[in-house]
Amino acid sequence: LKLAAHVLKEPAFPESEFEQLRNQTITSIQAQLAEPNARASEALSRHFNAYPKGDWRYAPTLEESIEAVKAAKMGDVKRFHREFYGAGVAEIAIVGDFDEARVAALVKELFAGWKAQKPWARVPVQHGNVAAANLSIATPDKENAILLARQNLDLRDDDPDYPALFVADYILGGGAGLDSRLAMRLRQKEGLSYAAGSGLSVPAVDRSATWSVYAIAAPANIARAEAAMKEELARALKDGFTEAELAAAKSGTLQTRLQTRAQDGALAGGWAFYLHHGRTFAFSKAFEDRLQALTLAEVNAALRKHLDPARLTIVKAGDFK
Repeated sequence: LKLAAHVLKEPAFPESEFEQLRNQTITSIQAQLAEPNARASEALSRHFNAYPKGDWRYAPTLEESIEAVKAAKMGDVKRFHREFYGAGVAEIAIVGDFDEARVAALVKELFAGWKAQKPWARVPVQHGNVAAANLSIATPDKENAILLARQNLDLRDDDPDYPALFVADYILGGGAGLDSRLAMRLRQKEGLSYAAGSGLSVPAVDRSATWSVYAIAAPANIARAEAAMKEELARALKDGFTEAELAAAKSGTLQTRLQTRAQDGALAGGWAFYLHHGRTFAFSKAFEDRLQALTLAEVNAALRKHLDPARLTIVKAGDFK
């Protein structure tokens, strides 16, 4: 704790380290300029961007990111630290074998009175319905191509049907691994994709959730992978899932969450997150209780309520020649 406090409150800011970090960052971004994954991610973020350049939430191009890093100055870093760093609105969570009373007293001693000059304010991210698009990005001489897709959702993690949609995504491609519908179809059955899956991102405050899909394939197979992905989504929406899939999703999810809570780092991170949002692990238990009680009808209803293929933006990047 003493070391952490020293580094946080009294950083040395050596110029040589600043330049080294700047060069490493620029080199890292430059290496992504011709990569299908980076270019597809950039195009997807740009398509959904709703904020002007200079806004904290703006989605920059890779080239803009390089220029921004080049333009950064040590003085800017020092000023940002001076104005924004502080423990006035911080949370701390410690998990492990330690003397609680001694540590609590030390935390107060180290951080009491250390407040940022600028007041803290949360930057909201608004939900927005963005018109769907189908984009293709050329990345010459690359062996692999990638497909990324995304739909914005008007959803928050305390909504009643979030657990049901979580399970629906798990079955489609979010947690069932090679047994998921997308992986089973694109990789196991047709051999089109090296990897395929889906993801559900649902925040605790803003109603700015997203559902996404990814698939990595040879450029010659990317069109077939896209067609297969659409067919699997359409099949799920039309026919729904099975009781066996629901039972496996419940078991897999609860097992994973139990294993995660056995890790000190994950437990501390979870506590910090809940403290920030005025919650306890009772929120986690309520989610799991709701998940355990889900019926197949509820999962299928949540899928049909929130996912709409007509609103899915698809980006493909690769050497399609």
